[in-house]
Amino acid sequence: MRASMEHNDHHRLGIDVGGTTIKAAIVDVTNGSLSTPVVTANTPDSATPTSVSVIAANLRKKLEYAGPIGCALPGVVTADALRRAPNLSTTWDSNGALSPLIDTLGLDLVLLNDADAVGLSELRYGPSTDSHGLTVVLTFGTGIGSALLFDGEYIPNAELGELYGPLGPFEHAASGRSISEQHLTPPEWAARAQPYFDHIDQLLSPSHWIVAGGLSESFDDYFALIHVEQPIRVAHLGHHAGIVGAASATRTLNGRRASSKNR
Repeated sequence: MRASMEHNDHHRLGIDVGGTTIKAAIVDVTNGSLSTPVVTANTPDSATPTSVSVIAANLRKKLEYAGPIGCALPGVVTADALRRAPNLSTTWDSNGALSPLIDTLGLDLVLLNDADAVGLSELRYGPSTDSHGLTVVLTFGTGIGSALLFDGEYIPNAELGELYGPLGPFEHAASGRSISEQHLTPPEWAARAQPYFDHIDQLLSPSHWIVAGGLSESFDDYFALIHVEQPIRVAHLGHHAGIVGAASATRTLNGRRASSKNR
């Protein structure tokens, strides 16, 4: 990254850690656009805090970046650990598990749930027509993440993927991974996912639905088969939404700010 961008307060690094891939880019947080290409790496099989931290640091080095960092993680971010992260190593659930990230990426770091990052990107850069009432954001990838947006604010750490259906947690039955591993056709996936949408609709009565994650790139093939009364659309920033939301979180600390107390 060139020196002129290093000290530009409009540019922040966003990192999106998934169960399959870790992605990063520098974002112009004034408008949510990417200022660099996205760099990626496979999530290591071990997916421990240390191994993920090393990859995140390598991606930052590729982008030649120095400055505040937002990092989206697939679980519930607490003061010193990542809870309920089934697609990463169980060691993330241990006290002090976030220390490798903080030690590697520095104290100028904000951590937040990956679906919350998508929700934050929608609030800041998405269509204003979705700003009223309750919007449910669902991310379909290795698992299923969720975020709740209400009247221009987001409610953190909504883990709706853990809701149970006939085949167990919907996160296991209707995620993008379930399609690839079990060779589900779009109608077969929709038969599993429809009860999930129905369950959330009965619980929360949302005004809008937004879907994101890898599966949303095939919106017409899959989500056109889902029947809901309220509007459903793809995240405004598509598969970059998590990166952009993570970067944006550094401006107003919409996440867990790293501190020496977490070590």
